[in-house]
Amino acid sequence: MAEPASTTAAGLLLAKYGVATAGFAGAVLSLTFLRGLTRGQAASAVGTGFASAIFTTPLAVHYFNLPVDGDTQNGVAFLIGLLAMNIIPGLKALAGKFGATGAA
Repeated sequence: MAEPASTTAAGLLLAKYGVATAGFAGAVLSLTFLRGLTRGQAASAVGTGFASAIFTTPLAVHYFNLPVDGDTQNGVAFLIGLLAMNIIPGLKALAGKFGATGAA
């Protein structure tokens, strides 16, 4: 017996946008660790986590030679979204240590 079309469509949609969904969920969940933020700061934190997850998930999967299946990519995107607000200050400090201030 064939599956209903709505179940198949939902599965395809989640597979196609799984990294975005997982990254967004991780970014939203990261707000539980960040206290005392204004609404603007919270929105900025979610946007930063979401964008970090979207753009760095393929890089992380390739760099660590992880399997390129949907489950692995979704998990990596979730973790990057969750941890982005902790990783970014560390990268900024590391860049400052090596003299890359970003000012021209």
